[in-house]
Amino acid sequence: GGHKGSDILTAYVLTMAQEAGFEIPEASRTKMLAGLAAFVGGNITRDFWSPRKDLDARKLAAIDALAHYGQARSSMLDSIQISPNQWPTSAILSLYSILLKSPDWPDRAKRLAEIDQILRARMNFQGTRLAFSTEADDYWWWLMDHADANALRLINLTMDQPAWQADLPRMMIGAVGRQQRAAWASTVSNAWGVITLN
Repeated sequence: GGHKGSDILTAYVLTMAQEAGFEIPEASRTKMLAGLAAFVGGNITRDFWSPRKDLDARKLAAIDALAHYGQARSSMLDSIQISPNQWPTSAILSLYSILLKSPDWPDRAKRLAEIDQILRARMNFQGTRLAFSTEADDYWWWLMDHADANALRLINLTMDQPAWQADLPRMMIGAVGRQQRAAWASTVSNAWGVITLN
């Protein structure tokens, strides 16, 4: 019994609040972060049905949320099989975000370079529209993942990276080019849009 919170929803709320500069009341925030840390540590199991094996992706989203509050530890990745080539783009972006926010992690520069390479390989432009070669496999709707959100998260993460500066204008136009009727396809995508393009 008892209320089982969704780790994904908790991670999303914490990450978005921090990105948007919104302060979650301390008592709630502490409880939410502790819950995510416990989830990552495997002390809490979630037996939600899901169409794909998604535990690594969910753990990465949780560690990313923790990293936004300076509470991620490199040992948290120990239980995760690091194989970005097989991951949905959202999971790669979570790892990217974690590493960018954790300056003292082992092998950080090497890992960031690898991720850069994978993300560039997946990114493609159809006309001016920014797309991903893995887009059909990236739609993990039950985790609120969508290619629109991935495009915007990628811009948000690479905005301050020197190696991406030349690509950013095209990426921005390409992300806006994904809109239909002046909006992106999901609430999550629109939230990232507001944060990224402001």
